[in-house]
Amino acid sequence: MQQCNCGAAILHQLQNGTAVCTNCGILIRNQPFMVPSYVSTVPLHQNQVYTRQKRFKKYLQRASRNQSMSTVPEETWRYLIKRGPYTSLGQVLRVLKRSKLRRKCYDSLPLMCSHLCVGKVPLLDRAEKDEAMVQFAVIDEALRPPMQFVSYVYALEYILLRIGRGDMVPYINTIQCRKRRGKYKKLLDGIFLRGGGGGGPPN
Repeated sequence: MQQCNCGAAILHQLQNGTAVCTNCGILIRNQPFMVPSYVSTVPLHQNQVYTRQKRFKKYLQRASRNQSMSTVPEETWRYLIKRGPYTSLGQVLRVLKRSKLRRKCYDSLPLMCSHLCVGKVPLLDRAEKDEAMVQFAVIDEALRPPMQFVSYVYALEYILLRIGRGDMVPYINTIQCRKRRGKYKKLLDGIFLRGGGGGGPPN
């Protein structure tokens, strides 16, 4: 199996003679296959950084606690520690919501809870992270400009449910607006139903 320069396997091949690295988000050209619809004159940029992939990976890494302690400001850590100890995610959330902290870092809840709460915080393994990146690549490929893209936050929630990791959802930042949630769910359900992706749409 071909590997990216970062050492990871290329797990998702696109239909234009390219592939996306699910580890670093690099777009790779010169793949050994070409589908009939591929046109050789289409300009491709080797090792072009795929921005959407990188941005989604940031959210996925935060959900997986693949970040340094310094991504949460010292001011936030001190505020939370002073008001601890905590026994649940809900307690941490309530303290954050009542605070006047400049950076509440809701996207780092898994990291904060793993250090502040009693009990185990769920964690994604490498295979699950790879699968989440593959699922996102399907969404990314389907929603090419000028089509409107979905919220990365909602995409992460949707994908976690698709891969059977709904236990992670309480620990990530989510969209509260029902109208937006309904719009995004309908859009993503349509993508995976058309593509015949396994698992079916999440509830």
